[in-house]
Amino acid sequence: MKGTTATTTTTTSSTTTISTISTTVTTATTTTVTTTTTTTSTTTATTATTTTTTTTTTTTSNQTSCPFPCTCAGIASYTLWQAYSTYSMYMIIDTTNCNFNQAPLYFTSMAGLGSQYGLTSYGAIYSASSTSFTIYSQNLFNWTASTLLNMAATNAWNVNWFGLYY
Repeated sequence: MKGTTATTTTTTSSTTTISTISTTVTTATTTTVTTTTTTTSTTTATTATTTTTTTTTTTTSNQTSCPFPCTCAGIASYTLWQAYSTYSMYMIIDTTNCNFNQAPLYFTSMAGLGSQYGLTSYGAIYSASSTSFTIYSQNLFNWTASTLLNMAATNAWNVNWFGLYY
């Protein structure tokens, strides 16, 4: 079965929360089983017949790929930030659930409850592949990496991201 479907997947662990929305084409085998049950009951004045039909459909996926143009987006949790140098931090964003066939173009923005306006460089993409990419961020306040990580947690500095290839 070939078609375009919108899929929302949420993966949660103790260190990451990634939500992705992607468009995929799935080659699949579908098996449909239909069961019909008929019950007849008769009383002196009436005859009642009840028919119940149950249909179960099982789809087994053989291959999943992302058609052109392939897009996928998500939110990477602030818990993924790690200290990089004295005044910066980095995040590796997993895009495996997107099923990209090649490295896409990635775009990012910063979300949070406050102070994210003082962050820089998170739009620069490094080590882009079909399954992940890395971003680094510095700040305008001369905060140490330790302070940055604390602020990321306090202000929920999640990264909005979007991947595209055509």
